[in-house]
Amino acid sequence: MRQVWVQQYWHDAGQLRWRETKISRARRSRNDTPRRAKGPEVADDEPARVPWSSSEIVTPHDTDARFSHKAGKIAWIGYKDHQTETCDDDAVNVIVHVLTTPAPEQDVEAVSPIHAALAAGQIMPAEHLLDSGYVTPYIIHQAATEHGITIVGPVRLDPRAADRPRFAKEDFHINWEDQTVTCPKGVTSPPWKPTVTDRKAGISVLFRRGDCRACDVRLQCTGNIDDKGRHLLLLPRPQQEIQTRVRAQQQTPEWQRRYDLRAGAESTVSETTRAHGLRHCRYRGLAKTHVQHVLIAAGTNICRLAAHDPAHPHHRPPSHLKRLCKTLTTTI
Repeated sequence: MRQVWVQQYWHDAGQLRWRETKISRARRSRNDTPRRAKGPEVADDEPARVPWSSSEIVTPHDTDARFSHKAGKIAWIGYKDHQTETCDDDAVNVIVHVLTTPAPEQDVEAVSPIHAALAAGQIMPAEHLLDSGYVTPYIIHQAATEHGITIVGPVRLDPRAADRPRFAKEDFHINWEDQTVTCPKGVTSPPWKPTVTDRKAGISVLFRRGDCRACDVRLQCTGNIDDKGRHLLLLPRPQQEIQTRVRAQQQTPEWQRRYDLRAGAESTVSETTRAHGLRHCRYRGLAKTHVQHVLIAAGTNICRLAAHDPAHPHHRPPSHLKRLCKTLTTTI
């Protein structure tokens, strides 16, 4: 209880005050990160502000529970449950792994532990279909090199594409040997410089201001009017090639039909949530909540195996409402 009070209140000149919320620009991932253009300093360790959601105790009744939210969707206090299930055409789909994490932890951070657990259990898949929140070029490269897994999932598109309606990063030609980039109008940049973005190595490419100022499509390319040259942020070569390739593939009908198979994962989330109460913790603490998630997954598997008909593997068992209607019709 004392720790909760310390995280919520502080003494200001002898007067007790509420702590203020965190500044969104002062992310932990940006600490000690060099920037191309220095802006106003943002202090993320001010004593008047609440702790980060990963360490803030939201309720004294469960000191492991944390607050999290998805913008425009839902906010909750608790944990996250990551389920991995099979999706073979000729067998019943069962949940083979469950991972419970604190609520604020990003989905992408769960991929490596999941693959490590699948490898330890000798149930590594050839392909792993993932939601977009789990997929980055780094994750795709890591899964392929360390475990031989092909990840199928959408890579996030350029978040500033609307500011540059004509030319995207994929329209530029990258010369990895000379460490230069050529724009669609044929202008070559000076040699690029290494940089760090969100604690990961990257490449900063800055075109000359004079070259971009004289370009007749400058506004469509840069999306600004402040006379700056086009600035590109590239990933290291393996990840950048993966990003370019997947962004092109995920727009094709063939890739989308292949990815449609992951729709079964959403139905599993609905089943475990609505039928088995996945989102209502019956215990306190991360360890006991994980036990609940495992038991729910085991119960779901038992229900699926009991309803599975080997003679008709694609036949769905009748719902409770359908069985009730059939019983009432027979009785009447």
